[in-house]
Amino acid sequence: MPLKFPLHHYDEAGRLKPPLLLYCFLLFLCRGLVLLIVSLSFREDSSRMMALFYPNKWDFYLSLVPMIPAVLIFILLARRNSLWSKEKHALFRFIPALFAIALLGDIAVQLSILARIGFTFSATHGVSLILAISGLLYLTKSRHMRDLPRDWQAPN
Repeated sequence: MPLKFPLHHYDEAGRLKPPLLLYCFLLFLCRGLVLLIVSLSFREDSSRMMALFYPNKWDFYLSLVPMIPAVLIFILLARRNSLWSKEKHALFRFIPALFAIALLGDIAVQLSILARIGFTFSATHGVSLILAISGLLYLTKSRHMRDLPRDWQAPN
């Protein structure tokens, strides 16, 4: 049986590895948590760094909501071998849906923030919106993302 992808896209067990771009988008979706950790490490002026990205503190709390599905995907990807050995294959088919929910949630958060500031120019929110839309395009167009849950289904 011929392989659908080059050999370096498979792990030791012969299953498709998650693409690196998926990890990048998941890290992007968890940027609120990363920003919180970085801002807490600067003791002198942590609130100024947070205010640069989230002028309103409720915007920060709202931005943590789309992070929940992204963290769930991280957990599924990190524990994929143990879940596979416990025959919990059905969990993997939710990865694209969770990814889409996280991206759509992030787009909704960015649009609500932009609407509240009257759609004035904001580089941080504009770039975030473009990256989230790019993630949706990647999800819909990537053959790797489409075949990932199929490859991780129960063996026939």
